[in-house]
Amino acid sequence: MKRKIAVLAVIFLTAAVLSGCSFAGLNAQTLMHAPRPTGENEADIQSLLEQTGGSGMTLKYPETGGYRSAIITHDLCGDKTQEAMAFYQKGDDSLGISVTFMQKDGEWKNIGTFSNPATQVDRVCFGDLNGDGKDEVVVGWGSSQNNTASICVYYFQNGRMAELKLDQGYTEMAVADFSGDGQDEIFTASVTVGDQPAAAHLLRLKSGAVEVMGSAPLDTGVTQYASVKTGLVNEKQFGIVLDGVKNANNMVTELLYWDKNKKMLEAPFYDPATKSAKSTERSTSVVSEDINGDKILEIPLVTLMPGYSGSTAGEADYLTSWHRYDTQTNTFIRVMSMVIDYADGYWFSVPDMWRGKITTKLDPATRTLTFYQWMASAGGEGGVRGPELLKIEIFTTQGWVSGKGTGGFFRLTSKDKLVFAASIPSPRNSLSLTQEEIRGAFKLIDQE
Repeated sequence: MKRKIAVLAVIFLTAAVLSGCSFAGLNAQTLMHAPRPTGENEADIQSLLEQTGGSGMTLKYPETGGYRSAIITHDLCGDKTQEAMAFYQKGDDSLGISVTFMQKDGEWKNIGTFSNPATQVDRVCFGDLNGDGKDEVVVGWGSSQNNTASICVYYFQNGRMAELKLDQGYTEMAVADFSGDGQDEIFTASVTVGDQPAAAHLLRLKSGAVEVMGSAPLDTGVTQYASVKTGLVNEKQFGIVLDGVKNANNMVTELLYWDKNKKMLEAPFYDPATKSAKSTERSTSVVSEDINGDKILEIPLVTLMPGYSGSTAGEADYLTSWHRYDTQTNTFIRVMSMVIDYADGYWFSVPDMWRGKITTKLDPATRTLTFYQWMASAGGEGGVRGPELLKIEIFTTQGWVSGKGTGGFFRLTSKDKLVFAASIPSPRNSLSLTQEEIRGAFKLIDQE
């Protein structure tokens, strides 16, 4: 499981179609770095913070999300200039964390300071929640002791920042225009805690107060979320996809979106009978992603290769098929299928003519993934491995140059002093691929 969790942190974290705040993967360009007192602006901010928080203050950094600095700049007044906000713990014996908002009018001035009893800043999001054309700040305040978080909204009004506390906890949060009305909403998801079942809520700001637009039940067995992404789930529907960890061997995906016609928050994968998203349950650590670059989030559904049982299979012994979800017909539409070698960081797209006709075997010692033709028994029950159709093996650059053990292999790509190579053991088999087809189907996993 340790390997799976490590993989979750790096596999398939390419950017989805984002709006507002997203916390499933970071874009380096959105990370704000704390100012250092080397320039006029930075020195003024530093001086103002020391006046407010004391010379012994400690800057506090958000734990998750797209903004990881203790000092963040953003246009909060709608005047096309950047205001600043800083999180810190005061230099005295005060408990909790404070946030100070600053505006530059000739020099930096304090336009609002607020304190919270939280022990950490969970995340910071921005979005236009009231439709006035100005972004509000949504701060998730967290506790390291009970792993819970609360929400406060900060907004500019009459020359000052004001605070609105929400009576809403969460495990995960996102800010985006889920309803498509041009105004951002706050989405929260919470795992089961005690007798409080897992649930999702969509909140909006209306007439200065928070209103629950809709709620939906979530899989009660999920203990944490490995990945959360907002974006298009089909050509017309915006939504959010949660990949949840249930136990050491299982994950599920949950999809939620706002149905404009029904005016409901829909969770189509949730099964009331089992109180779970059983249809998407899997024993691999792959998470949802825009796998083919079409700006639509695809959902992974996995099936075991022939010849394996769930208790003996490794992750490369599964066929991962990526689907988009049609919210009109409530059906999955397959986009592509692949075998993923997480350990060595690549995937291989399985051609349609191979579906149901192949199986795999991964040898970690030699770093070789072999694809076999599957010879099914009469009646479809059981079968045996047939001819080898494809081998993918990883060599050191030195080993590849030396030529030892590389006979019959051709190079696919190189990375980090490694050569990824393939061979075609049965070139005359009707299921065998050409070198060009193999190169086109092979892809390294982007771990940036």
